[in-house]
Amino acid sequence: MGELVRTVVAGATGYAGRELIRLISSHRGMKLIGAFASRGAETTPLTDIHPQLRGVLAADCQAYDEKVISALEPDLVFLATPNEFSHEVVPPLLESGATVVDLSGSFRLRDGSLYPQFYGFEHRATELLGTAVYGMTELVRRELPGARLIANPGCYPTSIILPVRPLIAAGLIDESQPVISDSKSGVTGAGKSPSATTHFVEVSESLRAYNLFRHRHGPEISQGLGLPPGGGSLVFSPHLLPINRGILSTIYLRLRPGIRRSDILDVWRQNYSDSPLIRIFDGAQLPEIKFVAGLPFCDFGGVVDDSSGQAIIVAAIDNLLKGAASQAIQNANLALGFDEMEGLR
Repeated sequence: MGELVRTVVAGATGYAGRELIRLISSHRGMKLIGAFASRGAETTPLTDIHPQLRGVLAADCQAYDEKVISALEPDLVFLATPNEFSHEVVPPLLESGATVVDLSGSFRLRDGSLYPQFYGFEHRATELLGTAVYGMTELVRRELPGARLIANPGCYPTSIILPVRPLIAAGLIDESQPVISDSKSGVTGAGKSPSATTHFVEVSESLRAYNLFRHRHGPEISQGLGLPPGGGSLVFSPHLLPINRGILSTIYLRLRPGIRRSDILDVWRQNYSDSPLIRIFDGAQLPEIKFVAGLPFCDFGGVVDDSSGQAIIVAAIDNLLKGAASQAIQNANLALGFDEMEGLR
């Protein structure tokens, strides 16, 4: 696109919103024309909310107002907003002609009947579930150009689907054993609003499993891997780490007879040869959170016990970047015709 893309960020007060604004500020093709918080919020300088942005840009964060946003005539809107809020505002934003990248879960699932159970609301725009592009960038590059609604993937699903889906598609996995993922996230994954389970004293010097068998990312992971929801084909165990940011997923798979680690590495290399933000660990070293913190990469590697056919895959991402903001920028770049890496280097 020749002119700068007029860009709005809603949910600018949160952690993912902050990262989006930071990335947009260095993007040569995007211009931030509006930053918005919740309805009824007071207008506040962004640098008061996020002092990290001092010297990066001078702009105010306003209360979300459809009329104000419409008057700005944005080309691109990022929604780093709660699920029900995104569900409400996406249809009118699309009608206005904007491209929408939604970082919430409101349009990730194809089956609208799952929303009451996993997200707590009845989905009233199910016609959009079939047209939204599920933006796991490396897997849907051909679908992204010209896309109007992009459902940005969840952070846990990104760390699991990217390494595992190509192995399933290549027929390397013995489906008699479920895909088992023991996943751990930093506290920013719970969002900025404090709660009884995420304040410092509850998190520090501890490690806690939560939402077992009922985490909203479970059906998203099953969908992304092509597994039936429920039925034991996926065992997903999320944990809360006493760190600020990052996700580490340790994934257990049984391989078909004769499959070796070299076969796994070959499939990964074939699938991600043109993916600059995928880093494959093919030596003895395995990914760690500190290798990806503050960076837009998804790292993965693995080991195989040849005697049993058991494989253990280890994947790491920054939940605020590859799990949210930088993947949203990747998706917008491809939707609007920019280089995939613009604003991410």
